[in-house]
Amino acid sequence: MRVRMLAAAAVAVLTVGGTAACGGSADDSGAVTLKLGFYAAAGDPADTTMRELVKEFTAANPSIKVELEVAPYVKFFERLRTQIAGGQAPQVWLSDGVLVQEFAARGALADLTDRVKTVNADDYSGIELNRDAKGRIYGFPQGAQTPVLFYNKKLFADAKVAEPTADWTYDDLAAAAKKLTTDTNGDGKPDTYGFRAYSPGFTESWWPIIKAFGGDIVTDGNRKVVVDSQQSKAALDWMLGAMGKDGFAPDYATTEGLGKGVVHTLFATGRVAMSYGIYARSLPATTAGVDFGVAPMPKGPAGRGNVAIVNSWVVNKTASAAQADAAWKWITFFSGEGPQRKWAELGEAIPINKKVASTALPADRHAFLDSLDAATDLGVNAVWSEYTEALSKRINEALSGATPVDTALTAGQKDAQEVIDRFYAGQTQ
Repeated sequence: MRVRMLAAAAVAVLTVGGTAACGGSADDSGAVTLKLGFYAAAGDPADTTMRELVKEFTAANPSIKVELEVAPYVKFFERLRTQIAGGQAPQVWLSDGVLVQEFAARGALADLTDRVKTVNADDYSGIELNRDAKGRIYGFPQGAQTPVLFYNKKLFADAKVAEPTADWTYDDLAAAAKKLTTDTNGDGKPDTYGFRAYSPGFTESWWPIIKAFGGDIVTDGNRKVVVDSQQSKAALDWMLGAMGKDGFAPDYATTEGLGKGVVHTLFATGRVAMSYGIYARSLPATTAGVDFGVAPMPKGPAGRGNVAIVNSWVVNKTASAAQADAAWKWITFFSGEGPQRKWAELGEAIPINKKVASTALPADRHAFLDSLDAATDLGVNAVWSEYTEALSKRINEALSGATPVDTALTAGQKDAQEVIDRFYAGQTQ
C-alpha cells in the first residue's frame, strides 16, 4: 500500500538558503526558519529531487531559511512520533496519507481548511479525500496512489487472449486468467499465473475487491466497522476460488512465502500476467522492460471498488504564524506546475496537479486518473494502522484457509471495532 524506503540512514538535517536564524519565528530582518521533513533514503532520486526543489523555493523566497530533516520511511515516522510528543516536530512535513488523521487526532496538526479555500480545489486531486468526518482538512495532497489492473501485453499476445477493457467484469478477469495460467515445464505447477489475487498490501488486494462486490469496511466517518456481510464473504470466496479450485492465482502460502518485497515484483518478473497495482508499481515493471498496459479494475456487482491513498503535506499546529505562512507558501510552490512536472519525472506517484497529470501521464496510463477521480479513501481514521492490522490478521486467516470466511469476518469486525472504540470513547471531535 505504501512506497517505503527502508535503507539504513541516519536522520539528516540540512540548512538550505543560508544560516538558520535562532528560534523559529521571523527575526528582525523578517527572515523565518522553517524545518521541513520528508521520508526518503539518503541519495535516492526522491531525496535528490526534493533538495533541488527546496533550493528553487529558497532562491525565490530568500527570507525563508529551510532546514531539512530526512530519513527512510520507518525511521522518519518513528522519530516523528517522538518529536511530536516532545514538541520538536518539523513545522511542515510530508505525511503518509493514511497517517494524517492520526496526527490530527493527537492535536499535532494545524487546520488547513481556510487556507485550502484560497486555491481552486478543482485544479488538484485528492483534496476531498483528506476531509475528516467533520469536513476539516489537515493535509494538502502531495502525490496519489490508486490501484488499477496491470497486464503483460506479451503474455496476452502469446496466449491469444484479448487485452482487458473498461467493460471487463470479474467473470471476464477469471476467464482470461485461466487461459493465461501455464505450466511450461510439465511439473504440474504453474510457472506463470494469470492473476495475483492476494497481496500483503490490501490496497491492491481484498479491500477494493470487497468494495467491488458490494461490501464495505468502515462507515459513519470511518468509525463503524461493517466488513461482516454476505457481500464481503462473496469477495473473499472469489479470491479463495482464484487461489484454489480455479488455480489461476498463487495461493496464500506461496505468495506470503515470497516475502513482501518479492510479492510486489511478481508482475515485473513475469510470474503473473495480471495484477492490481498502484502507480508506483509502474517503475519496477518499466525498469524490467515489461511491455505492459493498464486498464480499469473490473466491474463487480457494485462497481470497481476504486480506492486511493493521498500522501500529503501537513503543518505543525505549534508553528508560529510566520512559520505557518512559510509552510503554506512551500505547499503551494510544490503544487505548482514546474515542481509537479519535476516530481512526476520520478514516476513514483500520480501528480496531484491535474493539468500536469493529464500531460505527464501517457494517454495509455490515464486509467490511473479515472480511478483516482472515482476513488474513496482507505478508511482512514486516528487508529488506521491499528484497526487495519487487527482486521487484516483475521482476513488473512480466511485467505490462508486456516479459518472459515464467516468466522474470520465476524472476528475481524469485532477486533477492529474494539480498537476504534477504545480510542474514540468519550471523544467529541
